[in-house]
Amino acid sequence: AATLFNTNSQHQHHHRLTAIKQLKQIIPPPTRHDLGGEMADDAAYARFLSVNDWDPLKAAPKLQQSFEWRKRIRPGTLRPHHCDTLCRQHAWVALLAGGSSFKIAIEEEDATNGGSSNTQNNNRSRRRLPLDTPHNCPPLQSWRTTRHGLPITYFKCWMWKPNKASSEEMERHMAYHVHHLIRRMRGKVERICIIFDMRGFEGWMLPYINQAVNVLRQHYPGRAGAMCFINVPGYFYAVWKVISPWLDDEIRSKTFFASSEVNDVEKSIAFLNKMNLKIGST
Repeated sequence: AATLFNTNSQHQHHHRLTAIKQLKQIIPPPTRHDLGGEMADDAAYARFLSVNDWDPLKAAPKLQQSFEWRKRIRPGTLRPHHCDTLCRQHAWVALLAGGSSFKIAIEEEDATNGGSSNTQNNNRSRRRLPLDTPHNCPPLQSWRTTRHGLPITYFKCWMWKPNKASSEEMERHMAYHVHHLIRRMRGKVERICIIFDMRGFEGWMLPYINQAVNVLRQHYPGRAGAMCFINVPGYFYAVWKVISPWLDDEIRSKTFFASSEVNDVEKSIAFLNKMNLKIGST
């Protein structure tokens, strides 16, 4: 049985290497400069193949479309000032080990107020905060990860106002954050973790969620490690029936709805740390 297993593994490995080679012949890899700092290496080709049944002909048009998108967006060159409207909202936060108690206090006050961030005092306080997420890790701090090593971004729905930004900025902002997560990976980790705190969710946000999902699904296949939803309002499960078909099986299988007892970041990380999460992309 061990010999058969090894033979099957070798056959699968050979098949995948052949598929990568064929896909590279169909779609030659652009330079790193052309892609705005991202690498079109074998691993990138493998990720697109992994969500397309390892079929080069099926993966080719999707990979070509994504290369063209990267040439236009240039994710690796993006900085917070390229999407300043959304970065000023502090709705997507790269979690740090250690942080500003002032900033956390402002965020908790917003959440306590039922998602309202329109008070004069809160607006003045937020304007004093730098654009977030910073491109580089602040001094004397480090990026938070799960026990598996997945870098963590925390999404605060009550602070997210996508309607205040253009569609182009939305696209840049999502690309900036996913690329930021990838930059935070260490060792063999190739997947990301996002904790979605859904307090303040409203139905008008759906088209913007669709746009954000499309960036992850179309341009970063094989990157989802854990998509954890907390503080989900009861009616969101009906909304999920609308959102779920937008996702492919690979992302749906990495999506988790935590129980009501898991209602903050630390509890969410503890919840995820009990799981056996995949860290490799294929």
